[in-house]
Amino acid sequence: MNNRTLVSTAGVALIAAAFAGTQIAAGATHPRAVHVSAQLNVTISPPPVCQAGICTINNSGTGRLAPFGRVTFTTAITADGNQTPCGTGSQWVNRIIRTVHTSNGTLVLHEAGLQCPLPGIGPRVDAVWTVDGADSTGIFAGARGRGYDTAYPVQDTAAPRGTISLGR
Repeated sequence: MNNRTLVSTAGVALIAAAFAGTQIAAGATHPRAVHVSAQLNVTISPPPVCQAGICTINNSGTGRLAPFGRVTFTTAITADGNQTPCGTGSQWVNRIIRTVHTSNGTLVLHEAGLQCPLPGIGPRVDAVWTVDGADSTGIFAGARGRGYDTAYPVQDTAAPRGTISLGR
């Protein structure tokens, strides 16, 4: 395993452990666990706004969230390119807030991870997420859960997967 992969894996593992700890401390068990997976496509993405190596990116799009069907979403991203955790062209993706609108309510996910370049593919973002049950609505109000997300910015795609315990 090369150093870039090792750093990338270690960084994501630390973030996952931190999110897992918050879920355990909150007593994240609920009888209505739902496994979710999404295929999201960015359709609107204005240029990032960057200052001193910190960039904010806002985008939106459409996709599917199984088992909830068609969705629309917005994403607010903060990324730090000042330190390159996995080599040239990499960055910490410190904060991602993804708001997914379904016919059953709005699901808010908080994510964090790394963007690392992949030869022949371009950048890939590996992130972990946790559900924000307080800001989610409808059947997602009060929900808890966590998972991971793999995004390919050049291809304008993201694919969150994980488990949600519904609050209602």
